[in-house]
Amino acid sequence: MGATYGFSKWKREMCAGLTFACLSTFGRAADTAPKPQEVSQLRPLQAGVTLPVAVARTLRAGKVKPGTVFLLKTTQRVPISEDTYLNRGAVVRGEVVTSDAGDRAATHPATLSIRFTQLSYKGTTIPLVTKAVAMANLMDVDGTYLPIVGGPDRGNSSEASWTTAQVGGEQVVRSGWIGPVVGRGLVTVGRADYYGVYSSPAKLEGADGDGATFPRAMGVFSTTAKGLYGYDVGTQLESSGGLITITNPKGQAVIRAGDHLLLEVVGGATGYVESRP
Repeated sequence: MGATYGFSKWKREMCAGLTFACLSTFGRAADTAPKPQEVSQLRPLQAGVTLPVAVARTLRAGKVKPGTVFLLKTTQRVPISEDTYLNRGAVVRGEVVTSDAGDRAATHPATLSIRFTQLSYKGTTIPLVTKAVAMANLMDVDGTYLPIVGGPDRGNSSEASWTTAQVGGEQVVRSGWIGPVVGRGLVTVGRADYYGVYSSPAKLEGADGDGATFPRAMGVFSTTAKGLYGYDVGTQLESSGGLITITNPKGQAVIRAGDHLLLEVVGGATGYVESRP
């Protein structure tokens, strides 16, 4: 009991120290840098911008028809430049390209291919080309909203000050919603606030080559997350050329309502599709 109590006390002090250090750093930066603003006019996004989105309907290979259109929404604030962002709820338009139930054999696996073609925000729609960085099953997603197993926050009713685990293993140490994202060796790799979770500022190579530097929106994912989490054994993810494909040689290929995706803009989209007042 004494050893457990001592460890928990040490962990609380460690988390508090990390939070204080992070807040101090961000506070100093905030004093000298202008605060980002919501984008006033949506333009095509530069390559490297990430869009964490939630799936609203189940897409099952062999059941959903090719050509089916579906809509996803971003789950948090999304930085799109060094000084602008999209608020949560931007709409991403997707469509089913391939839907094949397969025959549970390696030579004919279940295959589901989708692609995302448009982003809509406050009356403006732009073309979009993305790849899937990571995908998480709804059960793995749900776990990111709870205090870490065995952690001292289990008895804390204020989720604004919980320490939680992202899909991929990194931890978010919040105090009043704000705090660092920490990876291996307790290295700070990002930050969290009331509006979402972000990587540390990273250089993005945009289509115009400006190489802007700003945080990437992570949603429920770790900054190192890659591939599939919580999907059936044997399921594989491929993503290139704007096409996102999952295959399963021994079972179903399915993306369920409640699953989350981390999309990355890969460029190749220019101009407006539609604009209205």
